[in-house]
Amino acid sequence: MNPFLFLRGEFRRSWGGALALALVLALAGSLSPAVSLMERAIRSGMASSADAFDLVVGAKGSAVDLVLGTVYLRPEALSLLPAGTLEEVKAHGGIRWAAPLAFGDRWRNYPIAGTSSELVNLGGRRPLASGRMFLTPGEAVVGAGVPLKEGDSFMPSHGSVAEAALDEGGSSHAHDHPFRVVGKMPATGTPWDRAIVVPIEALWKMHGAGEGRCSAVVVKPVTVADAYRLRAALNGRDTQAVFSGEVLTRLFGTLEEVQRVMLMLTFAAQAAALAAALVSGFFAVAMRVKSLALLRALGASHAFLAVSVWLMVSGVMLAGCLL
Repeated sequence: MNPFLFLRGEFRRSWGGALALALVLALAGSLSPAVSLMERAIRSGMASSADAFDLVVGAKGSAVDLVLGTVYLRPEALSLLPAGTLEEVKAHGGIRWAAPLAFGDRWRNYPIAGTSSELVNLGGRRPLASGRMFLTPGEAVVGAGVPLKEGDSFMPSHGSVAEAALDEGGSSHAHDHPFRVVGKMPATGTPWDRAIVVPIEALWKMHGAGEGRCSAVVVKPVTVADAYRLRAALNGRDTQAVFSGEVLTRLFGTLEEVQRVMLMLTFAAQAAALAAALVSGFFAVAMRVKSLALLRALGASHAFLAVSVWLMVSGVMLAGCLL
């Protein structure tokens, strides 16, 4: 007797249950590689975002908040650096370029960052995708993911937790300061694709106070030795200088712990799915006792019946793996 003819009839009769079980097994089997791929993508994205931020100088406080606020544009409440910090940083030498950073408002859900042209074009090494650099406080350059084109105008609105630090008296107010888009940055695959970059002087003018002050200074050292020398020199009583890579290493350590937990949950889900397949196979056999008894009466051997049941369960598992 041919067991495959028996299997074809069984799958025709209960194809819905077999398909559902195969889909459950496929979903459980895909969880583990999905977690690994997601963790790898997060690592790659975070690392590429920090490429332009070798050394970040900010007010004394949390180094993680400083990196998250500047590199990843998270709405962190960063304290302002004293006026003249940028000039003090540049005076140390060994710097390819240094750019101030200040955060204030948003347009829709897109953060507005005030800085200088050095951060936009990475010291002249990264050209714009289109248009030109801003030249006046009323001009802006937008990231590749911002739905504005050259010539468009927009009005900033409230939305950043850092705004209160810039506003005189600690309260925010509506700004009547339109901007016109004059350029677009190339796509980088980082949060800065969603950023609107304006001259830092525009933020000082809008908020009416804090001229010369900024949330951070991004420094591009000439050499690795210069980077360590600058970090040591700029770590003072009121300021901190951090390597974004070191902060990322700490964040990656936390990410690894999360990945371990996720993998444990994934393995548990896979074990549960496998158990479900075996239990389903048991119940499938129990529900077909009469059919199996009839086959036995027609002369089918015990080996034939065992192989048929084994092929039925294995077929469902194989279908789940292939899916």
